Amino acid sequence: MPNPKGHEDSIKDSRFKAAWQSGPTRTIRVPIALANATLDYARQLDKKIEPRDTANRCGGSEVENKQSQSHDTMIGAEEVAWLKAENRRLQNLVSDMRIELYHTPPPEIELPEAADLLNRLKAKHKKSTASLADIEAILEMIEE
Repeated sequence: MPNPKGHEDSIKDSRFKAAWQSGPTRTIRVPIALANATLDYARQLDKKIEPRDTANRCGGSEVENKQSQSHDTMIGAEEVAWLKAENRRLQNLVSDMRIELYHTPPPEIELPEAADLLNRLKAKHKKSTASLADIEAILEMIEE
């Protein structure tokens, strides 16, 4: 039996309302470290832009629209320049951290005695065929 309330007008108000004023969205890939900042920036830009439907209804002249667009473009260019500088700074920071990590010696590890390891192994795996010589060889490889 067909739904009598299933026509377009009855479901118009129950549809998903878009969270963005600027129109349709799409998925993009950004570095995880910049994801939150990028999303915050996009939301700030979206709040400054009037919805596309109402921009034409406001009755503003074409000259006013072009002037506001050029002002927005100037502000956008300044923000892009700032983001590029911030990106460079963060890349330099990551590079410095990589260099520091590369030159930092690994910590000294206190390895247990071969006999103790063999006893632990035999306690957990009674049928193990490993010998004391095998454990000593493994410890030597780890120390290198």
